[in-house]
Amino acid sequence: MVMPGMTLESLKKHKSLIPLFLCLGIGMAGAGFYLTRLAMKSPEVTWHPKKNQEPWEAYKEKTYKFYSTSSEPPVSPAPKY
Repeated sequence: MVMPGMTLESLKKHKSLIPLFLCLGIGMAGAGFYLTRLAMKSPEVTWHPKKNQEPWEAYKEKTYKFYSTSSEPPVSPAPKY
């Protein structure tokens, strides 16, 4: 037995479920995109630790914020050893 609204035939009878599934799908796609972006672009994540021992050094002159309104070069919060 299949729950109502889970097949195309029953979805045609329950039209009010279509926006729910649409919003849920968009939310899941957005969350997936953001998690993928964090895993690929974040300075705290390294995929090749043997090749690049200190990946955060590449971000001294880069902006790694999601959205930046300033066009000035960023000041790195990393300590200088």
